[in-house]
Amino acid sequence: MCGRDWSSDVCSSDLVMGTCYRQQRSRGNVLAMDSLTPQTMRVLECIQDYYAADQLSMTIRDIQRTLGYKSVAPVQHHVRKLKEAGLVVSDPDRARTIRPAKPKPKGIPICGTIAAGGLVEIFPSADVFADSEVEYISPELFSSRSRGLERFALRVSGDSMIGAHILDEDIVILDKPSDSQTVKNGTIVAARLEGQNETTLKRWHREGKQVSLIPENPNYRTIQVDAKQVLIEGIYVGILRDILP
Repeated sequence: MCGRDWSSDVCSSDLVMGTCYRQQRSRGNVLAMDSLTPQTMRVLECIQDYYAADQLSMTIRDIQRTLGYKSVAPVQHHVRKLKEAGLVVSDPDRARTIRPAKPKPKGIPICGTIAAGGLVEIFPSADVFADSEVEYISPELFSSRSRGLERFALRVSGDSMIGAHILDEDIVILDKPSDSQTVKNGTIVAARLEGQNETTLKRWHREGKQVSLIPENPNYRTIQVDAKQVLIEGIYVGILRDILP
């Protein structure tokens, strides 16, 4: 089984090759997640599992007993941190109201195929499918700190990114960008050409009003477009290979 802590502040990793590619990430909610300790994330999982089983909220005492804490003080600390990160909610005037802000994720959704070559028709969002039609990557492949983040996956079609160890039929994991204006040059992105409904996986390089989408294979040309015509749909985090059919 391959797994990696995807929540590192600057590490994007090729799980198969074991290579760590450094990329700067700048996202408000994700930064809040990155600041949470494994102990706090354990409390989050406890709340999520309890709610998923019976649709019931928890009390501080419930969490204390379930996780074996000797006092309620550390539980109160972790719950406060989770509230600040927007991951749990509760009613301060009632006891049994601690619950997830969102349902526990089934995993990372595989939303379609992306070209590592030229351009292909844009991958569909998971939102357009019925839930039964969406394939998910098991959250057990990832550390607890990375679960619940706004991530999605795409199957790679083509070999234009082989220099970055991204091969045909790999599954790439991507973060949804909070602000595409902060994406650093050299970052691998899923880019969509506005108005053409086409998307591709390439390295991002912006200079003024011009954007270059750069392949990692000399057999492919760089795609150059006006910055107003390209949108970043996802920021590359890492890959899975030979895990799913």
